[in-house]
Amino acid sequence: MKQKENKNSPQKLVRAQGVTLWHQIQSVLEKEIYKGAYSAGEKLPTEKQLSERFNVNRHTVRQALAGLVRKELIVVEQGRGAFVRRDKLDYFLARRVRFRENLLRQRKVPSEELLKHDVVSADAVCAKALCLRPMAPLVRLRSVGSADAYPLCCTTQYFPQERFPAFGDIYVDTCSVTAVFTALGVTDYVRKSTRIMARMANAEETRLLKLGRQSPVMVVESVNVDSEETPVEYSVCVWAADRIQFVVDSD
Repeated sequence: MKQKENKNSPQKLVRAQGVTLWHQIQSVLEKEIYKGAYSAGEKLPTEKQLSERFNVNRHTVRQALAGLVRKELIVVEQGRGAFVRRDKLDYFLARRVRFRENLLRQRKVPSEELLKHDVVSADAVCAKALCLRPMAPLVRLRSVGSADAYPLCCTTQYFPQERFPAFGDIYVDTCSVTAVFTALGVTDYVRKSTRIMARMANAEETRLLKLGRQSPVMVVESVNVDSEETPVEYSVCVWAADRIQFVVDSD
């Protein structure tokens, strides 16, 4: 078992050996991470604490942290600090994709926080995806999904309100789309289409997913259908790109 290094002791840097101070700090922190001084997901000391430990200014510390980010050893979350990077989770994309099952199979504790549920009018994209007339009423759910209380994705889901008028109320009680569908007579549903794209996170996504500035996200748009091939759900899920990797199941 690895014994944790003393990560708070003052550290002298060599100021005349041709290696920049920030690079020396990066090397020290990198070795400490590899030796187990910091666990996966653990927060590093603040910039102030590191500047005092190494007797340098904060700009030098920021350069060292940026180097660790480039080496994919840490992530910097806006307003929260720097954390040792966790291993990426495998998220399996198949005809029957279930968030809870995906995480349980990797021994993670799944949770979903419902941010809002309301009824909205279908725009052109939603109407086309769900084969509805424009402006048809939709039940909309907005939520954040986490693994071991660590946010992975923020999702917006749309369901035909005329077919499922009680969808929102049942979901509030069950917190399960599958349970709602079962209660409303949909015994099975599968994914018909998936579209994946990459972009930078917007301000709201950065806040909800606790990302660093200018962090990339993966956007997954999908349509689920019932046993009659009728669309029952259109969703847009925004994933923190540094926390998951998609695995395509050919089932």
